[in-house]
Amino acid sequence: MRRKSGKIFRINIISTRKQKVLAFVRMRLREERVKKPFLIFTPNPEIAVLASMDKEFRNVLNSADLLLPDGIGLVQAKKFLELPNSSNKILRPFLLFGQGFIVGIATFIKKDWLFESLYPIKGREMFLEFIKLANKKGWKVFLLGGGRNVADKSADFLRKTFKKVEIIAASGPNLDKNGLPVKKEDERIQKQVIKEINDFKPQLLFVAFGAPKQERWLYKWRAKLKIGGAMAVGGTFDYISGCAKPPPSWMGDLGLEWLWRLIREPQRAGRIFTAFPIFPLKIFWYKLNAS
Repeated sequence: MRRKSGKIFRINIISTRKQKVLAFVRMRLREERVKKPFLIFTPNPEIAVLASMDKEFRNVLNSADLLLPDGIGLVQAKKFLELPNSSNKILRPFLLFGQGFIVGIATFIKKDWLFESLYPIKGREMFLEFIKLANKKGWKVFLLGGGRNVADKSADFLRKTFKKVEIIAASGPNLDKNGLPVKKEDERIQKQVIKEINDFKPQLLFVAFGAPKQERWLYKWRAKLKIGGAMAVGGTFDYISGCAKPPPSWMGDLGLEWLWRLIREPQRAGRIFTAFPIFPLKIFWYKLNAS
């Protein structure tokens, strides 16, 4: 798989298309000699900000086989960072404001130029592509996390459309920000769900504990899970199960998914604030102070 990558806050984001990702997964699952499950993470601006402040979490992200840019925010950042900088520190802020304006306008009228460096792949869309592939191949799939009964509801919905894929679901334990069980009962649930996964031996495991918990959890248990590979999917189960309504496609295309979440879930304002405006401001500040 030929890869084009770009670093954002020292995260190794991979630029590729959905079909290349599917080809990678098919190849890895054919290679019986490969004992280590593959990992796929889909960082968004919020995750990138967390990684910029936490070296350990950044290393967790970079341990994945594929880091796919979830949404257009990281794509805009990569294009902005690769544009020429000025050696004149007095003129530099004005240049960067202009470049930021150009990148923003390109989101509306010149996406081919914008996508030259990174191509966005929404995590929930990639998830559905994997389910279609699993259905075609007759693979086993395990859905883990997503809150109370959300994984089960997602599995029920998927089984109605995809008849050839075998799906098991579990809510799993409550985890803290380090991906560790919160209570003794959660330790018991974690032990039980790991046993269920290993008894089932799925080709694909999808984990929806939310970032950074899901990434840390997969990093810790990767070597002990009898799976072909895993993907962290964040809030995907909420959309699949019907518990949350996905944003209109035009909002996603314009990088306004954060606004949709703010309207629908105002209680998440703190997290959304991290994605916008903190993320673009950190990108601007990083380039402003580049040597």
